[in-house]
Amino acid sequence: MDFKIVQPGLIEITKEEGVKDSRPSSSLIITNGCNILIDTEHPKEDGIAFEQAILRAGLLCDEIDYVIFTHLHPDHMGHKDKFNNATFIFQGSERLVSYFRNDKKLILNGSCLLSFAKDSDPAVQYTSGFPEMALLGDSLYIHLLPGHTAGSVAIFAFIDKKVHVFAGDIFLNKDYFDRMEPPGSSWDPSMLPEQQLFIKKNADIIIPGHGELINVI
Repeated sequence: MDFKIVQPGLIEITKEEGVKDSRPSSSLIITNGCNILIDTEHPKEDGIAFEQAILRAGLLCDEIDYVIFTHLHPDHMGHKDKFNNATFIFQGSERLVSYFRNDKKLILNGSCLLSFAKDSDPAVQYTSGFPEMALLGDSLYIHLLPGHTAGSVAIFAFIDKKVHVFAGDIFLNKDYFDRMEPPGSSWDPSMLPEQQLFIKKNADIIIPGHGELINVI
C-alpha cells in the first residue's frame, strides 16, 4: 500500500471574521492497483491547482478509481466532476447523498472493511468490532463516527507498519489536536471529544481535515 498527501489542508479562523480561508486535506492511497483519493477540494477554488497536485502525485484525474469522503460537507467534495471514472464512497446517513444521484457510487451503512481489486467492485465487510490494525493488509477500515456530520468517518490504513488515520474534521489541524478541541459547525459536537480520544489512542499518524499530518508518537 502506497500513500501520498496530494494537497495539504489549511484553515484560517479569526474571532472577528470566522473562517477566512479553508482547504481540505486530500490524500492518495494506491492498493492492489487501485487509485483511491480521500476527500477532494473546496468548491470555491477553480480546481486547476488541485488537478495539478494530482498530476504531481503521478496520476491524471481520470485514473482515480475511487473517491472516499470523510464526510459530506461541501468544502470536502468540490470538483467531483473531474473524476469521470471514479466511484464515490460515503455513508448513507449523510445529508447530501442526493448530490451524487447521477454518479457511480458505493453507499455504506456503518463501519466496515473495504478490500479493493482492479476491475472489480470493492468487497465490503461490515463489522461491529474494531479490527486488529496490523492485520488490515491491503484493506481499509472505515469507522463510522457520527458527530461532525451524521455520516462522518475515520479511515484507518496500516502503512509502513504504522496506523494512519484520515480523520476528516474530527481534528481540524494540529492546533486542534494539541488542545483536543472539537471543530465548529458540527451536527452533534457533544460526540466529538470521545471520538477524538478514540482516534488519538489508536493512531500513529493522523491526517487531519485541514492541516499537515500529525505524528501521534
